[in-house]
Amino acid sequence: MPRFQDLSYRTKLMLSYALIVTIPLMILSYRYFVSSSGFISDFARQNLYSIVKQNNEIMDAELARVEDSSLALIAEQVLYEQYLTADPKDEYQMFTMEKKVSRALNTYFPDLKHMYSIHLITSYSDIGPTGATTFIPYEGFNQTALYQAAVQADGGMAWVPTFSFGDMFHRDDGSPVPSENVQLLAGVRLLKLFRINNGEVIELQGAAELPVLVITYQPDYYRSRFASVLPSTGASFFIMSRDGQRVADSQEKDSTMDETSLKRMAGMKSGTLTITRNGKPLIVCFDTSDVTGWISGVTISPEALGSAFLPEVKSYTFYLTLILLLLSLLLAFFLANSITKPIQQLLRAIKKTGEGEFDTRIPVKSYNEMGLLIHKYNQMNVKINNLIEENYKVKLREKETQIMSLNIQLNPHFLYNTLNIMNWTALENEQNELSAMIVSLSSMLQYTSASNQDIGDLEEDLNWLRHYFSITEQRFEGKFTVTYDISPELYAFKVPKLFLQPFVENAIVHGFARLHSGGKIVIRGRLIGDERIFMVEDNGIGIPHHRLAGLTREESRSIGIRNVDLRIKLIYGDSYGVTVTSEERKGTTVIIKLPK
Repeated sequence: MPRFQDLSYRTKLMLSYALIVTIPLMILSYRYFVSSSGFISDFARQNLYSIVKQNNEIMDAELARVEDSSLALIAEQVLYEQYLTADPKDEYQMFTMEKKVSRALNTYFPDLKHMYSIHLITSYSDIGPTGATTFIPYEGFNQTALYQAAVQADGGMAWVPTFSFGDMFHRDDGSPVPSENVQLLAGVRLLKLFRINNGEVIELQGAAELPVLVITYQPDYYRSRFASVLPSTGASFFIMSRDGQRVADSQEKDSTMDETSLKRMAGMKSGTLTITRNGKPLIVCFDTSDVTGWISGVTISPEALGSAFLPEVKSYTFYLTLILLLLSLLLAFFLANSITKPIQQLLRAIKKTGEGEFDTRIPVKSYNEMGLLIHKYNQMNVKINNLIEENYKVKLREKETQIMSLNIQLNPHFLYNTLNIMNWTALENEQNELSAMIVSLSSMLQYTSASNQDIGDLEEDLNWLRHYFSITEQRFEGKFTVTYDISPELYAFKVPKLFLQPFVENAIVHGFARLHSGGKIVIRGRLIGDERIFMVEDNGIGIPHHRLAGLTREESRSIGIRNVDLRIKLIYGDSYGVTVTSEERKGTTVIIKLPK
């Protein structure tokens, strides 16, 4: 039997993986069951909380619409006029008033299906919508808690928790009160009616008694919403005011909250918490109404919360463990191959690199540890190739510069003397234009032969360009104009010598080839962030699309453009250089990007 160290790398991986996976898998399965149970419990809790919050938002939306409608009543002119002229002694006038006020209530409260009743109450009347049958005694209404809540709200909407109709509107004389056994909750608002006359707001207050709007609901309005969405067993709901007054509940033992729990919920406003009742934990999911300020909540025990899911979790965990074990053994084989195969590829590639084949590349199929190693190997070969190529180009460029410098500096003294003689000869023969061209050419030669450095001052380079234009204009008189738009801060920087000349020459020779006049060249320069951007724009014939992409390539015929682009990249790096955009019959724009 072979020893373990004598086994192949792939076999070792398979055996090790199978051994390592089996034991942890058993432990993880148990942990999975525990965590899943906790997760499901948390999920059920959040689901229960979302039910509470959603129901609260639905009821808030309904009550907010009621508040908006009641607020709109304040500016209703019919109500203002009727209550201003109300005369309790005039039966016909009161009958007419009741009809008009009822129609107004029908207009503002067209949907009455969720409400128990609507009333506009004063000391002399109780008026509801058309067809209303519920009556609230208006005599002594100003002594009730509803009236006090409306006055205290001072024109705002006040919501009064559930009360007994009989207890709220009892009479001292012992006479019966309609619907005395009905449980209701109410929203009340003191309607500070007003009208606007020629831009002036005239309030009813002080001129007549203000009516109180009373809108009542039965607790079943809340109870029905919770009953259809709560779990079938173990859950109960409650709705209570912050001071502990009951609004509605499921009438079970866990459907009310003690004062301490209410204070905690009032402080949190919305969320879930666990309280202890009769020595047992109880989960409470609650939310506070933005309209009424009441706290809606659902209570359920932890056992009831997870009882519907735990049996399924147990069976699911068992089968999942079995499947994962089989898959682990199957994947061990593929895993071993996936590790050893790229290692073999990398070893073969390293051997080729050692033999000098630096263009060797390995496809990166994933970015795990091995993939990263292969990626770094590929990067290493790319950098070696780049360093070899850059070193070759730099040396070649140095030789070209030296040759250029030697060619330019061939006996400059003799050349200047010759140009000086030509200039005097032109002046003696009154050839002023020729003299100006010779002077410009002399200045240009002085700049190009001043030193063997490849960079110079922007001001000197632009002066050279102006001399170039001066000579060119003698040949193309009136054919084009040149405009400069250079930011002053750019003059503090060095630039590659003659980096603009090939582009203005192309504009004149090629761009304006078919123009007799009207040519425009604009030379711009801007400092944008950490970059210097120069632009040469012309309105010439443009460059065909098929030629545009290859202007900076080695095979391009545009030697000047390619030379400038190559010089910039050699001096500053590959992030900088020349970009050419053009549109036929509209012109060409050359963008030259240099570092700051």
